[in-house]
Amino acid sequence: MLHIGVLVVPPIQLLDIGPIDLFAMATQDYFRVCKLPQPLIDMAIPTSELAITYISASGPNTTVPTTARLGLAINAGLIDPAVAPGKLDILMIPGPPPGLKPDEEELAFVRGHVDAGVDLLTICSGVFVAGFAGVLDGKRATGTDGVEDLLKNYFPEVKWERKRYVNDGKIWTSGKCVEVRLVSNPDRP
Repeated sequence: MLHIGVLVVPPIQLLDIGPIDLFAMATQDYFRVCKLPQPLIDMAIPTSELAITYISASGPNTTVPTTARLGLAINAGLIDPAVAPGKLDILMIPGPPPGLKPDEEELAFVRGHVDAGVDLLTICSGVFVAGFAGVLDGKRATGTDGVEDLLKNYFPEVKWERKRYVNDGKIWTSGKCVEVRLVSNPDRP
């Protein structure tokens, strides 16, 4: 089972949640609908082996805003046992507005997953969430163009690189509009 948790710190940028769709489309059922060759279908994720959980401090059965003014349904809270540290394979953090500091509970959630060895994937300004959680200190990372000075000011212990995406161990960070490239990379988490 591949369990991906998407931590939503509202309002998130709708574009930044798009990469999760690539994971959803990498399933055998989707490949069959696309009439792809059987060897490719065999390489895809068995549909029953993919779980995507949208997580927010607001808790399950809530709707949170996006910058595009579209509500996003949440199906787990930060204390849900199904998304406890170590229960996810990948924790994806789409971008909230740059510089928005999440609540301590959200930051502890991120730290818990990183400490448990979960792959962390930040999209665009989602790097701020990881930065505020302290999980990037001493690591190489990148962020969205135009806020480099803000990132360096907030998080001076991070080794900032001006790249489309950076992988440092189990932490993957990306800049703007590279989300699709990042998750389609064969070396991705």
